[in-house]
Amino acid sequence: MNTRPATADDLARVTDLSNRYDVAWFGAPEHDENEVREYFDQSPDPETDTRLFFDGDRLVAAAFRTATDCWYVIDPDPAVTRTVADDLIAWAGATANAHLGVLDRDTALRDALNAHGWTHRRSTFDLLRPVSNDWTIAEPTWPDGVALREYSPDDAEAIYRLIYVDAGWAEVPGHPHREFDDWRSIFITEHTRPEAQSLAWRGERLVGGAMGRIFSDGTGWIGQLAVAKDERGNGLGRALLLDGLRRRRDAGATMLGLAVQADNRHALKLYLDTGLQIDREWMEYRPA
Repeated sequence: MNTRPATADDLARVTDLSNRYDVAWFGAPEHDENEVREYFDQSPDPETDTRLFFDGDRLVAAAFRTATDCWYVIDPDPAVTRTVADDLIAWAGATANAHLGVLDRDTALRDALNAHGWTHRRSTFDLLRPVSNDWTIAEPTWPDGVALREYSPDDAEAIYRLIYVDAGWAEVPGHPHREFDDWRSIFITEHTRPEAQSLAWRGERLVGGAMGRIFSDGTGWIGQLAVAKDERGNGLGRALLLDGLRRRRDAGATMLGLAVQADNRHALKLYLDTGLQIDREWMEYRPA
């Protein structure tokens, strides 16, 4: 197995590999070339944080990591997965925060991780549902004194404070803490459409938000939903969720979704109650 860092010239074939992976596991491509380019751009050091794996001249796997995340795609043939797994796991494990999220159905990679002594720590569900006439998303009901305000990129620091300070996002097991610049590079970009963001204010204080984007395949994704701790229990979280889903639908999304830690039963129940459905499970593996 030959490996090397990724360069900008590899974008097209990494995108092709990503499309083959998506079609095999999910039925259709889920990333276009511009979205795959984001993984190239967000890797801090291309020499150490990107890796391509070749069987001869054929690209069979690609992996990119940041301080908190690792994204990878592998040729969907299980025999190829078994061939490349040892090298991928060795590369992924050579960091202080080593982890891989593995599709629960990917038994070839899971078997390889188990053989290397990695263990399943927790799972994340992706909840997805197509927009259709038989799914009515209820009108949100806002708590007294809370009002929506037009999103602006100038709100970035207030949103960050809400998520990581007032809402304690990273206190939830499985939620990573991101430094401001890393967080902004994901959530405050040219893809952040103002009409799809939900920001709830009580006076001059931001007390709740639902941030995300609409991807090239039509999926309207809520990436982070946060409510200040002292505002919980009054229906604000449900209102933000409903408003976020409706905004993405009205902006043209054909699929709506978000992710939730599998053991966060309160949040999972809320999301299921709005009509979302569990579509896939990602199992987080870490070295023993």
